[in-house]
Amino acid sequence: MTRTTSSASVTLSWKASSDNVAVAGYNIYRNGTKIGASTSTSYSDSLGNATGSIYSYTVKAFDAVGNISTASNEALVVY
Repeated sequence: MTRTTSSASVTLSWKASSDNVAVAGYNIYRNGTKIGASTSTSYSDSLGNATGSIYSYTVKAFDAVGNISTASNEALVVY
């Protein structure tokens, strides 16, 4: 997974996952808490005004029948 930061947001991108049942989307986690989902291989997160913070992001793929993958490698953002 890669990440790009700007003054108040981070954009994550990753390689598509494959599954024996079609991948329906990806759950995105910040510091272990789910913050959203995406049907594409990217996601933008607003960092707000919490400068001096460290954020850990992971992604888990899910399919149409509810299976969820293990977490991706962690991407760290220092803001």
